[in-house]
Amino acid sequence: MTLVLALLLAAPTRTPAPAKDPARAIARRVHAFYAQTADFSASFRQQYTYVALGRTEDSEGIVQVKRPGRVRWDYAKPDRRTLYLEGRTLWIWRPDDQEAQVKRDFGGDQLSSAFTFLWGKGDLLKEFSPRTVPVPAGLPAGDALELTPLKPTPGVQKLLFVVGKDGQVLASVVTNPQGDVNRIVFSDAKANQGLADSLFHFAPPQGAYVQEF
Repeated sequence: MTLVLALLLAAPTRTPAPAKDPARAIARRVHAFYAQTADFSASFRQQYTYVALGRTEDSEGIVQVKRPGRVRWDYAKPDRRTLYLEGRTLWIWRPDDQEAQVKRDFGGDQLSSAFTFLWGKGDLLKEFSPRTVPVPAGLPAGDALELTPLKPTPGVQKLLFVVGKDGQVLASVVTNPQGDVNRIVFSDAKANQGLADSLFHFAPPQGAYVQEF
């Protein structure tokens, strides 16, 4: 679930902030980009650091998103698995084990703007205090925006986006209250391709083991 939330739809209607506030301007740029994007896909490289365990897990694959409320993460490494979010149904499929997990009451409305911005919903500026910071080493060039929750947010102590000139998020770094860090870098992004709805629908094959959670 953490992997889903590290990296998970209408434009905000806030009164423009003064131009002298660059952090708020960057947040509005992010909203504007995703509010006008019907779908997009990108390759990703993910590094998840478990502080308590002293362990880091590296992953990579492809993410696809389509409004409203459809998300698909295909992990190729270190093991094959696919996460499907279609409306209020979340599937996690492990083809090598022929095992699936499903949560049928999961919905984007349960998430904060830290995640739902990807499909244009919510308002980062209503939930977070923004500030500009230097781009951390190893992340792509862009504008770095650090967001601190205005009130306790499940799974998020702080959030950092590296944002391109067009408002696209090039990288994200989520730190949870336990200090674990989920870092994702996106590449080869494509927008408004007309992705088919069928890409985001999953039905377990006959004989697969299915577990509700």
